[in-house]
Amino acid sequence: MSSSRASLLSARSSSSFSKRSVEYDFVSIEEEFPTSDDGEEKPPCFSLLQQFYDELMIPTFPIEEERDDIDDWFECFRLQMKQRHQLHEQKQQEDIKQALTEVIQEEGIAEAVQKLSNASIADDGEFDGPAMDVVLMILDEGSDGDDSNNEVTTANTTGRCLRRGSSRIRMSMYGGLYAPKSDQNAKSYSDGNKPVIIGGAAVEYYKKSRVGLLSYVVLRDEFRGCGLATYLHEEALSRLENLANVYGASFQKERNRQSESTTLLQAVFAETNTAEAGDVSPAQILLRHNSLYNLGYRLVSFPYAQPPLTTEDVDGSFDEVVLLTYFPFDENTVRTAHNVGEYSMRYCQWFSQQETSSDAVTESRSSTQMNVNIPFLYVEDFYQSVFGYDTNDDSEAKKVKDGIPDYRTAKYYKLVHWFTRHRKGNGSGSVDVILDRPPWNDCKEILGNEYEESLALEGAEDRMRK
Repeated sequence: MSSSRASLLSARSSSSFSKRSVEYDFVSIEEEFPTSDDGEEKPPCFSLLQQFYDELMIPTFPIEEERDDIDDWFECFRLQMKQRHQLHEQKQQEDIKQALTEVIQEEGIAEAVQKLSNASIADDGEFDGPAMDVVLMILDEGSDGDDSNNEVTTANTTGRCLRRGSSRIRMSMYGGLYAPKSDQNAKSYSDGNKPVIIGGAAVEYYKKSRVGLLSYVVLRDEFRGCGLATYLHEEALSRLENLANVYGASFQKERNRQSESTTLLQAVFAETNTAEAGDVSPAQILLRHNSLYNLGYRLVSFPYAQPPLTTEDVDGSFDEVVLLTYFPFDENTVRTAHNVGEYSMRYCQWFSQQETSSDAVTESRSSTQMNVNIPFLYVEDFYQSVFGYDTNDDSEAKKVKDGIPDYRTAKYYKLVHWFTRHRKGNGSGSVDVILDRPPWNDCKEILGNEYEESLALEGAEDRMRK
């Protein structure tokens, strides 16, 4: 392994072909980004991100509208590093104040030093949008994994924590696992001058709603079906947890919302296309859904559509998609979910904190319940990350003047707002998380019809009152 690569490598695991050993390393783009950046030259980790984008993103997502622009990713990481640098300076000042307080025991002196040092800190590092990381699985030099026909066994992986930031990124399970093979993806992956990227995963952390999103996961064709997705996914969850601990804690602290009981990562979501999306055959959709189920994702019976990615069309949501949440239990194990270890539940805090009795959980072993506010606030957070976080009358008037519509006028937003209000009104305040294996059914059409009927009824009642 060359010294130039050694600085990038974060954690190692191995997979054994029948007569070969394939070692791989995890690289976090967020973690490898320098703590200070002059904003001009791209850091070395951006070259690796560009390689990943060219070799795996473009072949897996050939339709340009279905993938992010690489420049948007670069800008997201720059924003995040700006805040990380600011947090580092603030931590140094807090340490100075603490040392003065403890040694001199005069709070006034410590506060004076704090006030003076604060003047040198820029206060524009905070951003409201989601925080992001891209974790890459890289083949270790000297390993030979060229024979993809051999059976693979994998060993557990360990990883170190990371960080990341964003203005607005969006990826989705349009392709990812079991995407159609392409000639570009299937070409020889051995290039003596470049590291071999086996796969990658992107995660986003939504600070306001305190949820995570597994927005993208993909493996190179030659390594699919080898069980590597499990370890890539585990690493991605670890990275997501660290995003919450770093940027979520800062976000809550700035708004005086954090307490010891504040859960920074309530849920981990994923979204995946339905067969109606038409990006792959129905058989491949089912294979993809089963793959996500095996990773631990379960269907949320929430009328989900992906909000628009630009402000050009407030009704430009992508509807042929369903919402999933990470909850690695089924009808046979859900009754013991409250008693499992902390590691298994730290990504399912929505379940740990629910007040549902064990008897209620076992009444319907094919589902459990999630507070409806969690997916609704995630959707709202998503909308605001695109259309802006200021929602007072003055800011909305300014945005309309600038040509940015009010997302609250979107047809889809009105649907989820009605659904959430209806669930709260009927006393349940929850949505079902389906524990059954795919096929998964999209509930939007049925709920959309109910919504239209309710509007018609309200209109008739209004006319009668007049």
